[in-house]
Amino acid sequence: MRIGVASVLVALLAGCAAGHWRSRSANKPLTRSELSSRNLSVADRAHPALHAAFVRALASEGFTVVAHPPYHEDLEVTLTIARTPEGVIAMATLRSDGFFMDETHAPFDGTDAALATLAKTLAVSQGMAEFVRNSGTPEQKSFSGQ
Repeated sequence: MRIGVASVLVALLAGCAAGHWRSRSANKPLTRSELSSRNLSVADRAHPALHAAFVRALASEGFTVVAHPPYHEDLEVTLTIARTPEGVIAMATLRSDGFFMDETHAPFDGTDAALATLAKTLAVSQGMAEFVRNSGTPEQKSFSGQ
Protein backbone atom coordinates (compact mmCIF):
# COMPACT_ATOMS: atom_id res chain seq x y z
CA MET A 1 0.00 0.00 0.00
CA ARG A 2 2.79 2.44 0.92
CA ILE A 3 4.62 1.75 -2.33
CA GLY A 4 1.49 2.62 -4.32
CA VAL A 5 0.97 5.88 -2.40
CA ALA A 6 4.64 6.80 -2.71
CA SER A 7 4.67 6.20 -6.47
CA VAL A 8 1.53 8.32 -6.90
CA LEU A 9 3.12 11.16 -4.91
CA VAL A 10 6.31 10.97 -6.97
CA ALA A 11 4.29 11.08 -10.19
CA LEU A 12 2.32 14.10 -8.95
CA LEU A 13 5.46 15.97 -7.92
CA ALA A 14 7.16 15.23 -11.22
CA GLY A 15 4.11 16.50 -13.09
CA CYS A 16 4.14 19.75 -11.12
CA ALA A 17 7.81 20.53 -11.70
CA ALA A 18 8.35 24.18 -12.56
CA GLY A 19 9.79 25.15 -15.89
CA HIS A 20 9.40 27.36 -18.91
CA TRP A 21 7.08 26.56 -21.79
CA ARG A 22 9.11 25.75 -24.89
CA SER A 23 7.51 26.53 -28.21
CA ARG A 24 8.16 23.76 -30.73
CA SER A 25 8.68 24.26 -34.45
CA ALA A 26 6.16 22.41 -36.59
CA ASN A 27 7.39 19.51 -38.70
CA LYS A 28 5.37 21.09 -41.50
CA PRO A 29 5.10 24.85 -40.82
CA LEU A 30 2.16 26.80 -42.18
CA THR A 31 2.39 28.37 -45.61
CA ARG A 32 1.94 32.14 -45.84
CA SER A 33 -1.55 31.51 -47.22
CA GLU A 34 -2.49 29.30 -44.26
CA LEU A 35 -0.93 31.73 -41.79
CA SER A 36 -2.87 34.67 -43.22
CA SER A 37 -6.18 32.78 -43.04
CA ARG A 38 -6.84 33.87 -39.44
CA ASN A 39 -7.06 37.39 -38.03
CA LEU A 40 -4.56 38.24 -35.31
CA SER A 41 -5.05 41.02 -32.74
CA VAL A 42 -2.13 42.36 -30.70
CA ALA A 43 -3.38 42.91 -27.15
CA ASP A 44 -0.72 45.12 -25.55
CA ARG A 45 -0.84 48.77 -26.53
CA ALA A 46 0.95 50.03 -23.40
CA HIS A 47 4.13 50.67 -25.38
CA PRO A 48 3.04 52.24 -28.71
CA ALA A 49 6.50 52.00 -30.33
CA LEU A 50 6.91 48.32 -29.36
CA HIS A 51 3.35 47.58 -30.41
CA ALA A 52 3.92 49.09 -33.86
CA ALA A 53 7.24 47.26 -34.30
CA PHE A 54 5.66 43.95 -33.24
CA VAL A 55 2.74 44.45 -35.64
CA ARG A 56 5.24 45.06 -38.48
CA ALA A 57 7.22 41.93 -37.53
CA LEU A 58 4.07 39.78 -37.42
CA ALA A 59 2.83 41.14 -40.76
CA SER A 60 6.22 40.49 -42.37
CA GLU A 61 5.90 36.81 -41.37
CA GLY A 62 2.50 36.58 -43.07
CA PHE A 63 0.07 37.13 -40.19
CA THR A 64 -3.10 39.12 -40.93
CA VAL A 65 -2.91 41.68 -38.12
CA VAL A 66 -6.15 43.52 -37.33
CA ALA A 67 -6.68 46.60 -35.16
CA HIS A 68 -9.74 45.36 -33.27
CA PRO A 69 -10.24 42.89 -30.40
CA PRO A 70 -10.43 39.28 -31.55
CA TYR A 71 -13.73 37.82 -32.67
CA HIS A 72 -14.72 34.21 -31.91
CA GLU A 73 -11.97 31.82 -33.05
CA ASP A 74 -9.64 34.69 -34.02
CA LEU A 75 -6.14 34.85 -32.60
CA GLU A 76 -4.78 37.23 -29.97
CA VAL A 77 -1.15 37.70 -29.04
CA THR A 78 -0.03 39.52 -25.91
CA LEU A 79 3.42 41.09 -25.86
CA THR A 80 5.10 41.34 -22.46
CA ILE A 81 8.50 42.74 -21.54
CA ALA A 82 9.80 41.34 -18.24
CA ARG A 83 12.94 41.45 -16.14
CA THR A 84 14.11 37.99 -15.12
CA PRO A 85 17.25 36.74 -13.34
CA GLU A 86 18.63 36.00 -16.84
CA GLY A 87 17.97 39.56 -18.06
CA VAL A 88 15.19 41.41 -19.86
CA ILE A 89 13.02 39.23 -22.10
CA ALA A 90 10.24 39.80 -24.58
CA MET A 91 7.44 37.26 -24.39
CA ALA A 92 4.59 36.64 -26.81
CA THR A 93 1.60 34.59 -25.63
CA LEU A 94 -0.79 33.36 -28.31
CA ARG A 95 -4.43 32.58 -27.46
CA SER A 96 -7.76 32.03 -29.17
CA ASP A 97 -11.00 32.62 -27.26
CA GLY A 98 -8.85 32.76 -24.12
CA PHE A 99 -7.37 29.28 -24.70
CA PHE A 100 -3.59 29.00 -24.61
CA MET A 101 -1.94 28.01 -27.88
CA ASP A 102 1.73 28.90 -27.64
CA GLU A 103 4.26 31.14 -25.95
CA THR A 104 7.72 32.19 -26.97
CA HIS A 105 10.52 34.19 -25.33
CA ALA A 106 13.49 36.13 -26.67
CA PRO A 107 16.21 38.22 -24.99
CA PHE A 108 15.20 41.88 -25.32
CA ASP A 109 17.86 44.52 -25.87
CA GLY A 110 15.52 47.31 -26.92
CA THR A 111 15.82 46.64 -30.65
CA ASP A 112 13.26 45.18 -33.05
CA ALA A 113 15.32 41.99 -33.43
CA ALA A 114 13.67 40.31 -30.43
CA LEU A 115 10.22 41.15 -31.77
CA ALA A 116 11.13 39.69 -35.16
CA THR A 117 12.33 36.52 -33.42
CA LEU A 118 9.03 36.23 -31.53
CA ALA A 119 7.03 36.69 -34.75
CA LYS A 120 9.11 34.13 -36.65
CA THR A 121 8.87 31.57 -33.85
CA LEU A 122 5.07 31.91 -33.66
CA ALA A 123 4.73 31.68 -37.45
CA VAL A 124 6.47 28.28 -37.59
CA SER A 125 5.21 26.88 -34.27
CA GLN A 126 3.50 23.54 -33.83
CA GLY A 127 0.70 25.19 -31.81
CA MET A 128 -0.07 27.61 -34.63
CA ALA A 129 -0.03 24.86 -37.26
CA GLU A 130 -2.35 22.63 -35.22
CA PHE A 131 -4.75 25.52 -34.60
CA VAL A 132 -5.10 26.45 -38.28
CA ARG A 133 -5.17 22.93 -39.67
CA ASN A 134 -7.61 21.67 -37.01
CA SER A 135 -9.87 24.75 -37.12
CA GLY A 136 -9.22 25.73 -33.51
CA THR A 137 -8.07 24.24 -30.24
CA PRO A 138 -9.51 21.01 -28.79
CA GLU A 139 -10.98 23.11 -25.96
CA GLN A 140 -12.85 25.32 -28.44
CA LYS A 141 -14.27 22.26 -30.16
CA SER A 142 -15.54 20.83 -26.87
CA PHE A 143 -17.39 24.09 -26.14
CA SER A 144 -18.93 24.29 -29.59
CA GLY A 145 -19.93 20.61 -29.65
CA GLN A 146 -17.81 19.70 -32.71
